[in-house]
Amino acid sequence: MASIPPKHDGSEAAPATEPASSSSKLRGNQWLQIQSTVIVFFNTCSDISWISTTCAFIVLSTSVITSPLYDYGFYRAILLSGSLLQYYQLFLCHAVCVGLGAGIVFTPSVAAAAASLPDPATRAKAMGLMVSGSSIGYFPWTVRSIGFVVFGLYLISYLVLVSPQEKKSSVRRSIDRTALVDWPYMTLCVASLLSAIAFYIPLLYLPLFTEKRIPGIDYNLTLDLLPILNGASVVGRLLAGFAAVILGPTETITISLVFGSIILFSWISVDTIAGTVVWSVFWGMISGILVTLPGAFIPLFCPTLTVLGTRSGMYWIWVGLGILIGSPIAGAIYDPTSTSTDYWRLPVFAGVFMLGAAILNLYPVTHIRRRKREM
Repeated sequence: MASIPPKHDGSEAAPATEPASSSSKLRGNQWLQIQSTVIVFFNTCSDISWISTTCAFIVLSTSVITSPLYDYGFYRAILLSGSLLQYYQLFLCHAVCVGLGAGIVFTPSVAAAAASLPDPATRAKAMGLMVSGSSIGYFPWTVRSIGFVVFGLYLISYLVLVSPQEKKSSVRRSIDRTALVDWPYMTLCVASLLSAIAFYIPLLYLPLFTEKRIPGIDYNLTLDLLPILNGASVVGRLLAGFAAVILGPTETITISLVFGSIILFSWISVDTIAGTVVWSVFWGMISGILVTLPGAFIPLFCPTLTVLGTRSGMYWIWVGLGILIGSPIAGAIYDPTSTSTDYWRLPVFAGVFMLGAAILNLYPVTHIRRRKREM
């Protein structure tokens, strides 16, 4: 059994798996936290190749700074500053300001929601509800409408977002060095890198790939595939929490990675309109599960919830790096202007990385199951 890293003060830390509360009914402030985190996810989406991958990387890598600030107890200040920065709507600022603004509020919001829900089963179900906001927020409204929606929803979050932690006298660092020798946690991070490389590829290349695979297809239909995929993602996100209660969040995401790799490999043979729509629905549901559960299983790999923010930030920077490099590499591998039948390159590239993530995830799953048996 992999050893649990010690606390920073040198004493042995108990695993951050709190006993289930006597009642599964959520209190009012917990519902407010869930609602507010839905708003944060609603306002942190992107959909354009290099700009979107850069934006996503900034969203996730910024958590290295904001997560320790959350541990300090500065959640309200983080939310206010991040949401104001995100409000800028200029094109160039979409990659930088929106990325920074969303990154400032993203991980602390997930950490705050996880910390306010001590029951692991309730936490898993709530994560599915919270992250469904980003799928709803995807639909292509005008820039001005998006600005008003973002601003209006953040006004609500200012009123209801709660910080479950008080300011601490002992300050946490941006990097938890004990995590670097916590092999189950580090394996999970590397697996997240591999899965993130594959994750954005269908979202960014599905319309173009479909247009080349099915000559004569209506261009508007290729664009409609993204709302179809994202709509199915809502279903996957909501179901993920319930599946995690039964199987466990780490087990559920590992199974989803396996099915995700199968779906990506099957993309090679999809060459009809009906098949493409069905494929988009299935990938949307799987991708919804993959994006939902980190907030539920990261606490299971923390020696104590006092380092939840720091370890969440460290985890998400791995995801951000994968998103940053994955789609551009895929674009270099697959040349849409080529007349040759090299359609297999894009699905195989994505499928191999997704399958690699599933294989790596077996070790954290084994670790969690062994620890449960020994408790």
